[in-house]
Amino acid sequence: MSIRIPSLTYTALALFFIAVPARQAAQSGYKILILGDSLTEGLGVEKDDAFPARLDGKLKQWRPGIQVINGGSSGSTSASGLRRLQWYQKAKPDLVLLALGSNDGLRGVKVEETRKNVEAALRYCREKHWQVVLAGLKVPPNYGAEYASAFAKIYPDLAAKYKVPLVAFLLEGVAGEPDLNQADGMHPNERGHERIAENLFRFFKTLLADQP
Repeated sequence: MSIRIPSLTYTALALFFIAVPARQAAQSGYKILILGDSLTEGLGVEKDDAFPARLDGKLKQWRPGIQVINGGSSGSTSASGLRRLQWYQKAKPDLVLLALGSNDGLRGVKVEETRKNVEAALRYCREKHWQVVLAGLKVPPNYGAEYASAFAKIYPDLAAKYKVPLVAFLLEGVAGEPDLNQADGMHPNERGHERIAENLFRFFKTLLADQP
């Protein structure tokens, strides 16, 4: 005796077997971790207005499988970078954007120390076979032009040494613009975060264009 299965059931089964791999693919999509400080965390703005969340939305519209993880921690210095990367390894990022060091500069940490810490974070990412991008940072001339110049060189020097992509300046078009920053003059407002997200979106579109 044969049992006749309604055609609707076949349709439902087909949709199920299509949906499951699609859902699994979305869950195992391309992950970008942005490791930084209060600039990344979005101090003073809503979490959804911080540039990692806005970048996430832009990249998802471009390629639905991409996820951006906000790894910002207010007040952190480059000294915590390696330890925080070790914690984030459970997220299994495919790419890490290192935006470390701005608090070092504000506190006058020795440039050699910041360089050592950023380099240690970069090397850890390489050991984990995560793609790495460095975000360049600059500091006000509070500690003199020589210190500011030496600090700014950390990022292009390390990018050249390890042959990794470089975002020349994370706050390009935002730093020093009163309309794009909060009252403290250091942390971007919602419009400033949107500008950063737009800059990074253009950068990542070019960087990831050839990746499946």
